[in-house]
Formats: sequence, structure tokens, C-alpha cells
Amino acid sequence: MSSIKDIAKKAGVSIGTIDRVLHGRGRVSGRTKARVQQIVDSAGYKPNIYARNLSLAKVFRFGVLMPKLDQDSGYWRIPANGINRAHRQLGSAKVEVLYFHFDRYVESSFERAFQKAMRSGLDGFLIAPVLASAAQRLIATIPVKIPYVFFDSSLPDLHPLAIIGQDAYQSGVLAASLVSRMRCIDGTLAIVKVTPVDFHISERLRGFRDSISASPSFQAREYEVDSQGGVAAFQTLAETILAENPDLLGVFVSNAWTHPFGELFNKSKSGRKVCIVGYDLVTKNRKSLEDGLIDFLISQRPGMQGYEGIQALYRHAVLRDKVEKSSLVPLDIITRENVKYYHD
Repeated sequence: MSSIKDIAKKAGVSIGTIDRVLHGRGRVSGRTKARVQQIVDSAGYKPNIYARNLSLAKVFRFGVLMPKLDQDSGYWRIPANGINRAHRQLGSAKVEVLYFHFDRYVESSFERAFQKAMRSGLDGFLIAPVLASAAQRLIATIPVKIPYVFFDSSLPDLHPLAIIGQDAYQSGVLAASLVSRMRCIDGTLAIVKVTPVDFHISERLRGFRDSISASPSFQAREYEVDSQGGVAAFQTLAETILAENPDLLGVFVSNAWTHPFGELFNKSKSGRKVCIVGYDLVTKNRKSLEDGLIDFLISQRPGMQGYEGIQALYRHAVLRDKVEKSSLVPLDIITRENVKYYHD
């Protein structure tokens, strides 16, 4: 027997649309309804009566615990867009999404947001566990009856319903491969470690270091910068790297703060082209990529992560459907030539 997710994939529609057809609520075009019903009938799918009655009787409240949207160069707006899209699609299913934002540089802010969420009568929790120490301690206290899903990062020794994100170690390996293919190995390679470091950033750096250590032609120097200092801190570091490395040919940046390096290195009058690899299609990174100041961005599809996180909670809490424990997003390589096709 097919699941709701299987039927949605075959029909080419969202899970929310399948739910509206099965439960006879909300607006669905006649053509779509007929196509979905035909697939449902052929698959022999029988809706879970208990879940249907439950969904009609109550509003399901899903909490989202994530950093403030303007932090990390605006990165968090992207998963929020995906979360909002999932919420809109599930509007007729009586799903409510509540945001609990925290300052990603302040553990007490994470704790306050967490405690507020836990007082809100949640039926599910979508969490970006980027403050590892506080998150590890507090998430362990979530009652078993409240399912939670991790996105963007993960933590060991906890038991989320699902983990949605990128294979962070392999993305670091991929970044090292891109640098090597650009022939940035005949000079100094700067590795920019952006702090505070969470689990998936650590894994990216580990993958990158492991890969370049196998290549003796790399002359790597590692630098550290606190992202709490904003653009000014990155600009200062970029100037330091350029001054200390007259043979600088490559830079790897471990998160979305890639654009300050592209703007300084490749707009400078040094005459050197510096190969730059970083992460995420935030607005300024997109502009720098389009202008040829950044060579490659590795996308972790944060919009998809947010969207799939809410959908996973919906399938589990409302439909009583099976949810995959781990959902890895693709390692997308975005360049100047294909960036127009990405709208994350």
C-alpha cells in the first residue's frame, strides 16, 4: 500500500493537496482531484480514519526554534521562506506554525526561546540546533510525546523524529575538490573558519581539511573570524589575509559569509585572481557570484529543509504516516552560469 508521500509524488502535487482530496476540504481543481483519486484507487490506499478525525477536531501547533532571520548574512530568511510555503499549503489542515527566534550568539537567548516554546502547547517542534551546548542540554528534556525535527544542523546522542540537512562532511570534501580543480594549489590557500562553530560547520571543515591533507601541493593557512562582528570583521580579516599572503590563490569560507572576501580580493588592484568557494545563496552571495567575484557556492537548499521539516511533522502528527529518519538534501554546486535557475 502506498503512503501519502508516494501518492503525492506520483500525482505531482503537494501532500497538502492529497490531504484536501482525501478529507474533502479546501479548494482543489476538478482535474487534479480526479487524477489524485485515480492514483489513490489504483494504489489501494485507505486513509487513516483516526488521523482524519483528529485533524478535523483540533488545530496542530508546530513550533520553529531558529536564529533571528537577519543573522548569518540573512541566511535564516531562506529556510523561513520554505517553512512559510509549507504552512500555506497546509492551511486547510488546521496547522499553525509558531516562530521562536533566538540570538545565535547568546545561549541564554536560546534557552528563553526554548522555554517559551515549551509553554505553548506544541504538537511538534522544528529546531535548528546551532548553539550546540545549550541545544544538547535543553532538547534532551523535550517530552517523548512531542516529536522534534532537526534542520540545518544536527547533534549526536539525541533522538529526533527526523534530521533534514546536508552531508556536511562530504560538502567539505566537495569544496576541496572544487578548489583543486580550479588549480588554486600553486599558492597559498586560506581556510576561513567562521565562529561560533556548530556541528555541521565543524564537519564541513573536517571534510575540507581531510581532503587537502592528502594533497601535498596545498599550502594552507587557517584563519578564524567571529561572525558576531558582522561585515566589518570579515572585511578586516580579508585585508589581513591579502596582506599576509602575497601568493594567495584560493579561499574556502565555511558558511554564508563568503561575499566580503569576493568583494575585496577580486575587486582589489593586486592583479591576482583569487579562487573563492563558499556556501549558500544569500542575496549578497548571489550578487557576487553573478559579478564573477565568487567562483562556486555550495547550496544546502535551506528553503527545502524548512519546507520538508514542517511536512515531516505534519505527516507524523496529523496523518500518522511514516517519516524517514534522515533526509539528505543534494550537494548543489552553483556558478555564475547556472545561478539564475536557483530561487532558494
